[in-house]
Amino acid sequence: MSNHDRSLTPSSWSTQAAVLHALILRELHSRFGRDNIGYLWLIGEPMMLATVISSIHTLTQSHHPVGMHPFAFTVIGYCIFIIFRGIFNRAEGAVEGSASLLHHRMVTPLDIMVVKAVIETVGCMGSMAILLTIGIMLGIAEPPARPLYLFLGASLVTWWSFALSLIIAGVTFGSHTLGRFVHPISYFMVPLSGAFWTMSFLPVAFRDIMAWNPMVTMFEIARYGQFRAADSRYLYPEYAIAVCAVLTLIGLMVIRKLREKIQAN
Repeated sequence: MSNHDRSLTPSSWSTQAAVLHALILRELHSRFGRDNIGYLWLIGEPMMLATVISSIHTLTQSHHPVGMHPFAFTVIGYCIFIIFRGIFNRAEGAVEGSASLLHHRMVTPLDIMVVKAVIETVGCMGSMAILLTIGIMLGIAEPPARPLYLFLGASLVTWWSFALSLIIAGVTFGSHTLGRFVHPISYFMVPLSGAFWTMSFLPVAFRDIMAWNPMVTMFEIARYGQFRAADSRYLYPEYAIAVCAVLTLIGLMVIRKLREKIQAN
């Protein structure tokens, strides 16, 4: 039975879920192993990094907008940015690194990219939830004022990162020269993403420019979900969704060509 025929059968969703589950377990074992705390590093690693950064901002009383505590501000910005950084950086060479799996007819490059995105997102979101809970218990954070907006902002960053990862995986396949640009780009995105500042910080002229950066509105949406005092003037969810949809379409086309290229070889 061909892959096309299989996709039309009633059991296709359960079959695909089984494939993804097996790939997730393989990826977790490959990255974290089973020694010591094993898979708990999925949450523990980003949580330790976020704790250090957030503690520094809290202890130094870094300047933040009124009504936005430095701890919660930094936790949300950093944990959500780690989602982007993890998915974006791991896209380079992701398919090549799992080339042996592609000999199995049921495994595709898209499956590999989905698994990496899921693992990064679950780990970072879990870390954010734990740290915010601890912050609430210690009195240095408050419960999310608008939880759905917080979830929407994080989901949009995940979607954006996944769409870009599809393009990167296809473009950098077999090209180590192009792959070298991936990590530097993620470094440049630290100050440009809006993860650690708000639009209200910027001069008016710069706000008009940064409004075209979809990541900025994604982080504004997430902060609007956490803080009651957050400004709602810079939320453009329709624009962010449209950009993600277009990039996803491009990414799927790139991955399809990559799959055809691999099968031809």
